[in-house]
Amino acid sequence: MDKDEGLSSFAVVRRIRATLGGVRTGHAGSLDPFATGLLPVCVGRATRLVRFVAGGAKRYRARVCFGQATDTDDATGQPLGVPAACPESSAILQVLPEFLGEIDQIPPRYSAKRVGGRRAYRLARAGRPVRLAPSRVRVDELRLIGYDGKVAEFACQVGPGTYIRALARDLGERLGGAAHLAALRRTGVGPFEVSAATRLDGLPNRDAIAARLLDPLAALNGMPRLLVSPAEAGLLGHGRVLPYGAAGEHADQATGPPSDGEVRSAVAAPHPPAGSADESGLALIAVVSATPDGWRPLVVWNAARTSE
Repeated sequence: MDKDEGLSSFAVVRRIRATLGGVRTGHAGSLDPFATGLLPVCVGRATRLVRFVAGGAKRYRARVCFGQATDTDDATGQPLGVPAACPESSAILQVLPEFLGEIDQIPPRYSAKRVGGRRAYRLARAGRPVRLAPSRVRVDELRLIGYDGKVAEFACQVGPGTYIRALARDLGERLGGAAHLAALRRTGVGPFEVSAATRLDGLPNRDAIAARLLDPLAALNGMPRLLVSPAEAGLLGHGRVLPYGAAGEHADQATGPPSDGEVRSAVAAPHPPAGSADESGLALIAVVSATPDGWRPLVVWNAARTSE
C-alpha cells in the first residue's frame, strides 16, 4: 500500500479487512499518520509472515526542519523552547557519519514504547513524565540530498525499531541547536518499493485486492533460501526438525554454515499436491530457524501438508 497522509496504519488495515469481509489482516511496520508511503499489508494466512517482512530494511525520504524542536519530534507537535540558529550544510555533512551503523537511540516520548506497562504516548498526552531507555538500532544510510538553509532532505535506510523522528531530533541537538521531522515518506521495505504500491482508493472491492496479492515468497525475497527435496518438505510440513545433513548442502543464496538462530525460507519445487510457485518455480514450505539439532520450522506454510 502507498499510505496517504492523515491515515493511521491501523485505519488502512481496518479498511482492507472490512472490504474482505473480516479476513485477518495486518501491516508489516507502522507508519505515523502524518507520514506517507509504503505500508506492506498481509492478509489471511500471510499475517503469519508479518514479523519477517517487518524485519527488513526500511528506506525513507525525510525532510528535517532545523531551528525548532517539538514535543513529538515532528511537525504535528507543539514547539519547544526558543528558535535556534540553523546549521551550515558543511556542519551537517561533518556529523552524519556519527549516526551510521549501530547506535543507541532514545525513542520519542510520543511513541508506542511501553513505560511501566503503559504506552509512552498515553503518558505524554496526560502530562506525565516519560523516561525511555535507549534502544540499540541500526542506520545503514543517512545521506543529505538537499538543503535550503533551514529544511534538509535526507535519504535514509534503517533497521527495525529505528525512529526517523528521533534521528531528526538528535541531529539538531548534535549540531548545537534543535530540529524536528517536517515530512516523511517511506519508499521501501525489504524487497518492496513504493513505486509498485497502490493507494487505498485503488482497492474498492475484493477483486481489486485479490489482483494485488503476491506469492508469499515475494515477501521473503531478501531472506536466504534453503532448497529442500519433496521428502524434506514433508518433514517440515509436519512441523518436524530437519537435520543439517539432510538439507544443509542444498542451501542457496547463503554462504557457509548457518549461525544459531539464523532464519531462512525453506522452498521446494512444487508437485501435486503442493501449493503455488513463484516465477522461480519454487514454492514456500516453511520459514525455518537454525538450532543445534537442525532447521526448526517457525512458520509452516504449505497447507497441503498441514491440517490448516
